[in-house]
Amino acid sequence: MKKQLLVTAMAVGISLCGFAQTKGTNALSFGVNSSTNKSSGNNYETKSKNNSFTLGYGFFFKDNDKIGLDLTYGLNKNSSGNASSQEQKSYGGNLSYQHYFPLVKTLFAYAGGKAAYTYSKSDNLSDSSYPQVSGYKSNQYAIGAYGGITWFVSKRFALETSLLSADIVYNKTEQNEINANNYFTKNEYTSFNFSSQGVINNLGFKIYILF
Repeated sequence: MKKQLLVTAMAVGISLCGFAQTKGTNALSFGVNSSTNKSSGNNYETKSKNNSFTLGYGFFFKDNDKIGLDLTYGLNKNSSGNASSQEQKSYGGNLSYQHYFPLVKTLFAYAGGKAAYTYSKSDNLSDSSYPQVSGYKSNQYAIGAYGGITWFVSKRFALETSLLSADIVYNKTEQNEINANNYFTKNEYTSFNFSSQGVINNLGFKIYILF
């Protein structure tokens, strides 16, 4: 009887602890986000195409505690007929820490923090009737806290969503412009802000491969 109770308790413990939140587990993650928008009327047409890619690695240094590194790349293109177009590229990365809290079987909540850096570059090209060229370079630094839900689907796969976040962001932007008369101007902007987001406007997903 005692043996049966012990086996039952172990089985319940395993089901509650999930599959792969144990010390020594590696987690490889990737994410892709792509969207296209198009608007047209009698005398105009605008197009917008946005793509972002994320590749990350995480390591459970102890049960339910993970550190991670994520690398990101983004490419956004906007055009307005033949009049003008804009292309923006961004590169970045972040270091993160997450602690997982068991909810039901393989479903976990998590909370953590991160430090991030993003470099962005944008170029604007106007039509030939007014050959103005402008662009900017931006460096952004951020620290923040965030949380969400993770479902450890199996021993090898997990799905994770980010529901809440709060960030402190510092941004420095340098804008260069050349007009039709080859007149060059340079502007610099800095900003500092604190923001928080919730489930409705900050829903994102990750897929983990565990090994």
